[in-house]
Amino acid sequence: MPRILIVDDEVHVVGALRRLLRREGFTIEVALSGEEALQKLETFEADVVISDFRMRGMNGLELLGQVMQRAPKTVRVLISGHADLSSVGARAGVISHFISKPWDDERLVADVRALLGGQGPVTPGP
Repeated sequence: MPRILIVDDEVHVVGALRRLLRREGFTIEVALSGEEALQKLETFEADVVISDFRMRGMNGLELLGQVMQRAPKTVRVLISGHADLSSVGARAGVISHFISKPWDDERLVADVRALLGGQGPVTPGP
């Protein structure tokens, strides 16, 4: 089962993404900062890291750059309501995908599954 680390300093955003992706059958871990995310990645082997861009301390682009160095096969998704790829000056290869806030639930799940090569879990039955 694919494993996703969600990183955002807004608790309600983390909660919404966790509920959405957990409901889809993914294994979810969360972090409220870039620093906490790096600590979690020492014991949680994420297939995907979804990180907000604007956070206190380390921003999402800096975090995803470190994720790329430590685990280059991990899919790195930047999510933001304040930026787009051109405005963050994304370095080639650091970001696998960009999602704008507010996101569309169906589109976000479809994007995550596509980034995982279509290997994402199907929605669990009743």
